[in-house]
Formats: sequence, structure tokens, C-alpha cells
Amino acid sequence: MAGNNNIAGKWKLHHNEGFEEFLEEMGAPYLARKAVGKSHPTQEIIINGDHVTIKFISMLMTREINFTIGQEFETEWSGQKNKAMARWEDGKLVMTETGAVGKSITSRYVDENGMLQMVITSPKGLVCKRVFKKK
Repeated sequence: MAGNNNIAGKWKLHHNEGFEEFLEEMGAPYLARKAVGKSHPTQEIIINGDHVTIKFISMLMTREINFTIGQEFETEWSGQKNKAMARWEDGKLVMTETGAVGKSITSRYVDENGMLQMVITSPKGLVCKRVFKKK
């Protein structure tokens, strides 16, 4: 595995940068954008060899995705099914999703301050960040 296990663990959202704008671009309804923007979910990342599980847990929803690095898998965004592929790139877990609204790219890595950075680039090039602190 060419990945970086330091992203594994439980992480609590610390803050968002541009996330509401990202949700709007992705077609999320106004009330959903406001609610999600104010929630502070926990993200749990479990890495077992090339198999990765990511769980999002909040008061609004619980979502889990399971995948194997380098193999295509399916995700869902606002009721739309997407094709996805994950890879390790320079110590970052990079997931590319392609669906009805286009292609988005999500990178996860731990920065020099020990915070999990989740950087999402939308189909139109909008970049947002969700920054998590280790629990």
C-alpha cells in the first residue's frame, strides 16, 4: 500500500471553508445546505490494507462508503448515483467521483498541525475545505 495510515481514526469537524457554496453548486436544496453547513459531523476512517471505510455520523444522517483502492465503486450524492475511484497520491487519499453533475475530486490528508484536511473540488472548479480535529 502506497498510502498514509495517519488519516485513519475518528475526526470531529472543526470548520468549513466554502462548503455551503459547494453544496449549492451540487444542487442541494437551500434548507439542506443551511442544516449541513451548521452541523459538526464525525468522520471515521478505517484502513485495512487496500480496503477503506469512511463513516460520516451527524444528527442529520449517517453515511458509510466502503471501497478498495484502485477499484471502481458507487457513491450517492443528493439521490444521484456516481461512479468513483480512489487512489493514494503523495500521501493523500484522493477520490474522484463522476455523476450527473460532472466530476468532483476529494483529497484527504493530515496537515502539519495534525488536522485532517478534506479538500473538495467541484465539477466547475470550486474548492472547499472541511477541516477535522482528531477525537
